[in-house]
Amino acid sequence: MKKLNVEAKKLYYHGFVLNEQELRRFNDLIHEQIKKENKGIVKNKFSIVFENGVVAETEDIEEIFSIENSGSEKITELELTSMIEDERKVKVEFTNANSNNISSEVSINYHISGITRDWVFITSSLLEERIKKIKRWNVNFSTKNKSFRFFMTLSFPIAILIAMMFSLLTGTRDKSKIIENIRTDYESGKLTEPIEALLRIHESTSAIDTETPLKYALITVGSIYIFIIFMYIYLIKFYSVYNFCWGDYLESFRKKESLRKTVNTVIIIGLIVSIVGGIIANYIGK
Repeated sequence: MKKLNVEAKKLYYHGFVLNEQELRRFNDLIHEQIKKENKGIVKNKFSIVFENGVVAETEDIEEIFSIENSGSEKITELELTSMIEDERKVKVEFTNANSNNISSEVSINYHISGITRDWVFITSSLLEERIKKIKRWNVNFSTKNKSFRFFMTLSFPIAILIAMMFSLLTGTRDKSKIIENIRTDYESGKLTEPIEALLRIHESTSAIDTETPLKYALITVGSIYIFIIFMYIYLIKFYSVYNFCWGDYLESFRKKESLRKTVNTVIIIGLIVSIVGGIIANYIGK
């Protein structure tokens, strides 16, 4: 009787912090699951792709941790494959989706193949729990998304157009209000001369500052965009999304994380001081 082949696949788009300890745990977990109900020999293979495009393969996990992992030898992809005969196979792949050599936005994916649904389901659940422990918020996910880039390209002129429409609507509303007031005065007898009414209409509408709402609208839109750009640059510079934390990269990662926390602390303290200072200034000024 032909054996039933059961598969499970899943893709992830969030970031990750994969260190030596976590990679060992992935490896041990997969080995434990592979060996269940089967005493055969487990075939293990690690495939590594470096920043310079070179591909290396090994069966020994210790060789991975001896890699320099910096410069042209910085790891961009790491694939772990374990299988036992033709019955069970588990493949987990971690990818630095920010690398110029990577076209996909997928950061983690796994593929499980077995002959029983229960084993595939349990293995899949255990891998998902393990992946959650290394999860990192991905601020860069949409940077490679063509639809997102197209939207961001159009969003600024659209925002300017909305600001202009807002200023025109505000000016029209103010003008209608002035005319309505003059009409009321004329009907009530406060305003008797038509020429005087025309002069008041002319003077009042001329006094309406239609540039003010446009100015504030443009300042608001510009401030929002400046803030978004600042935050994006800040996160790109201080927040690494995809991390293979061993070798030379580990020290670099720790320094960046420490600097980011310091900057965050300074920003938070600065906001608190400015808010408290504003409250005290308002209180004294009363």
